[in-house]
Amino acid sequence: MSKSTGNFLTLRQALDKFSADGMRLTLADAGDTIEDANFVEKMADAGILRLYTFHEWIKEILEAKDSLRTGDASSFNDRVFDRYE
Repeated sequence: MSKSTGNFLTLRQALDKFSADGMRLTLADAGDTIEDANFVEKMADAGILRLYTFHEWIKEILEAKDSLRTGDASSFNDRVFDRYE
């Protein structure tokens, strides 16, 4: 984004457009290297889509929580994790 190209957003405008979580995700992904960070609206849109998809997946899993596991909960792995609760 740049003022000279006319695609500049203030922080308030960006928050209104992408939400706080969308902004956090996009800004975290904007500057992974030593180069200057670059906020890209396409990445913000993709980040919001990932958040929405993840949220829907969590709701689906929670609704089907009774069907996630079958059998006795006393395997070796269960005992290991129970030990450290």
